[in-house]
Amino acid sequence: MSPTLFATRKVAFAVSAALAIGATTAQAEETEVNWPAYEIQNLSDVFSVSGTLDNTRNGYGAAISGETALGMSKGVNDATTSDDSNVIDDVIDAILPEESVSSNNIYRPFVGNNFLFEQSAGVEAWKPQYVPLLENTPPLLNPDEDENPELIPRTNAFYFAATALGLRAGSTSALQEEPVRNENCDIEETPECSEFYYHREFENRAFVQSGDSYALLLPPAESVEYVTEEEDLDPTPVQTGGFSAVAALNDSGLTIGYASTAYNNVAGDNIDGCLRNLADAEEGEAIPFPIEICVQNLQNGGQLSYQTRAYLWQLDPSNLSVVSQAELPLTFVPEELPNESDRDNLFIGQALGLSKANNSYLVGRGNQLNSSDRPLTSLYAQAWLDNGGEYQPFLIGPTVEDSERVEQSIAYDVNDSGLAVGVVRRWIDGYVRNKFGIVDLSQEPEDYRDGQRFMFTEPNDFFDSQSDLASIGRSINNAGIVVGNIEVDRVKNLPRRVRAFAYDSNADDFINLNELLTCDSRAYIPFDEANEGTVEVDAEGNKWNRFVVTDSENFSTTITYEADITLVDANRIGDDGTIVATALVSLPRVKTEVIEETNEDGSITYRTVVVIDEATGKPVIENDANGNPTTNQVPRSIVLKPNTEAASCTITIDDGLNPPPNERQGASFGWAWLMALAPLAWWRRRKA
Repeated sequence: MSPTLFATRKVAFAVSAALAIGATTAQAEETEVNWPAYEIQNLSDVFSVSGTLDNTRNGYGAAISGETALGMSKGVNDATTSDDSNVIDDVIDAILPEESVSSNNIYRPFVGNNFLFEQSAGVEAWKPQYVPLLENTPPLLNPDEDENPELIPRTNAFYFAATALGLRAGSTSALQEEPVRNENCDIEETPECSEFYYHREFENRAFVQSGDSYALLLPPAESVEYVTEEEDLDPTPVQTGGFSAVAALNDSGLTIGYASTAYNNVAGDNIDGCLRNLADAEEGEAIPFPIEICVQNLQNGGQLSYQTRAYLWQLDPSNLSVVSQAELPLTFVPEELPNESDRDNLFIGQALGLSKANNSYLVGRGNQLNSSDRPLTSLYAQAWLDNGGEYQPFLIGPTVEDSERVEQSIAYDVNDSGLAVGVVRRWIDGYVRNKFGIVDLSQEPEDYRDGQRFMFTEPNDFFDSQSDLASIGRSINNAGIVVGNIEVDRVKNLPRRVRAFAYDSNADDFINLNELLTCDSRAYIPFDEANEGTVEVDAEGNKWNRFVVTDSENFSTTITYEADITLVDANRIGDDGTIVATALVSLPRVKTEVIEETNEDGSITYRTVVVIDEATGKPVIENDANGNPTTNQVPRSIVLKPNTEAASCTITIDDGLNPPPNERQGASFGWAWLMALAPLAWWRRRKA
C-alpha cells in the first residue's frame, strides 16, 4: 500500500513562551503540536538576506554562541572586467563570477577561500562580521597578488561548534611558512620555472576560540613527527604536523573531535622515499626537494595517511589551557585482531557530539568488526558513555546482518537526556538513501552477540510509513527538537531538492521549517493593487504580494525581480529555539563574457570577465528571453528565532508534490507542501 501524505493543515502558532520550539507540547500522538512562528532575523526591509561576508559568494549557518550566530563564507567574488583597470567594487546583492581556486601546489602560494563570521542583533543589525584567527585578512575583491601579497588570505577556517558562554571551535589550516628557494630553478635560463617552493607547518588543526581574536590550537598527541626505521637513512625526525579538529564542546571545557594518532605503513614508505631521494643525491648536484617541501607535496597529493581516532581534550574554560587529553577507544583493539594482515589497516574514529550540561554522552562514528571479527571499511555510529571518569564505547546499530542493506551510519549530536540524532545510510527501493535516526542512550543497550549495542529508530517524515526521501538529522536540543534537511522530490534517478525540517521527538511530529516562517520572512507583503509582485492568498483568504526588488543605482539599467527565500538546511538549534540555518535566496546574475588573451610567450588563455555598459560604466545584468533579469539561487546563512506573538504564513508552498491531501491515521493535522529549489551544486558536508 502506498504511503499517504499528511493532511494539509494550518500551522498553529504558540500562545505563550512556554510553547516556543524549545518547549514544545509533548502529549499523546493525536495532540496537536503548537509550533511557533519563526522570523528571519538577518532580513532587511528590502528583503535582502545578510548572510555572507562582503566580497564572497556563499554563506552557510554553522553554530550558535549565546545570542550570536556563527557562519562561514566561501568563494571570493571576481569582479574583473575586460579592462583590468576597470574593477567593480560596489555591487551588492547580485551574483558575480567566483574566483577560481586551484588545488594546493608547492610551486605557488596558498590562497584561502573559507572565512569565519559572526552575526548578532547588536552589531549593525545582524550584518556578518569577519572573525580573524591566525591572520586578519578578510576576503578582498580582486587584490593584486604582485603589489600587495599580504592582502591575500592564506588560511581556510571552519566553525563546527560553540557554547552559550562564548566558546567557539572548529579547525583551521596553517599559515604559509617562508618560501624555500628552488635551487633547481634558473630564472634566466628557464623563465617559466618557479623560483620558490611553498609549504605549511600542518594541514589542519583544531582550535578553540574565546573573545574576539584569541584562539588556542589543539595539536594531536601523535603523528606530528616521523622517524625512519631504515638503517641507511638519516633518522632525524621529520615534521609533518598531523591534523586535528574540534566538532563539539561544552561550557565545562570538555572538547571532542578527532586527531591523527599514528602514521600508516604507506605514509611511512612515502616519507622514506623523500629521505632516500636526498640521500641518493650525488655531491655537486642540485638537491631534490628539501624534506619539508617533499612532505608538503605528499600532503597535497593525499599520500600521507594517518590513523585517526576520536579525541578528547579537557580545557580550563577560564584560560583555555589544556588540562588533559586522551584518545577515545574504538569498539575493538586493532592490535588484538586475530588476522595479522588486518592490524595495519587504516582505522578511523570521530567524536562529533556531546551533551552540553554534563559529560555523560559522546557520539560519533568509527570502524567496527563484522561477525567474523574482520574490520568493515565503512564507518558506523558509535557512542561513548561516561563510566566513572572513563568512556566506554558502544556501537549504535544497524547490525552487521544488515550490512548488505545498510552501508554506514553516523551520530551527529546528543542532548543532556541522552537522546542522540544522526543518519543511517541504507538501501531503499533499489537506491541508497540517508534516513535520519534517533537513539536513546539513557536506556540499556540491547544484547548483541558477545556485547551490547544501541539501535537507531527511524521516524517517519511526511508519510505514515517509511519513505525513500533522504534526510539528515543534524542537531537536537534539550526539548527533543531535531533539525536537519530532507529531500522533497520523488523521482528516483535524478538529483533531488531538499528543505530544512524540524521534528518533535516527543510528539512524533515532523514539519517543513518553511511552513513556520512568517509571511514577511517568506518575502511577502500585504496586498497592494499598485504592487506588481505575484498575488497569493493565504488560508484565511487574505491577499499578499511577493516583494519586488527594484534597483536603479547599481546596474546599467533599472532592474526589478521578485524576492525569494527557501530554507534548505537547519544546522543547529538552541534550547531557546534559535536555529542557525542555510537558505537559498534569489539574486540577479551579472552578465559575463569570455575574452581571449595572448601571453608573452605567444600562448592563448581565456578568462571570464564582467560585462560593463560603456555609456554608464556600470555592470550589465543578464536577461531572460522575456527581457527580465535572470535570477539564480545562492546560499546564505540564516538566523531564525521563534516569535510567539506572530503567526506562521499559511500561503501554500507549491511544488510538484502537492496531490490532494489525505488524512493521516491517528492525527488531527497534516501538511502543507514545499517550494521548488535549484539543483544544489553548492551542497557540501562538513569534514566529519
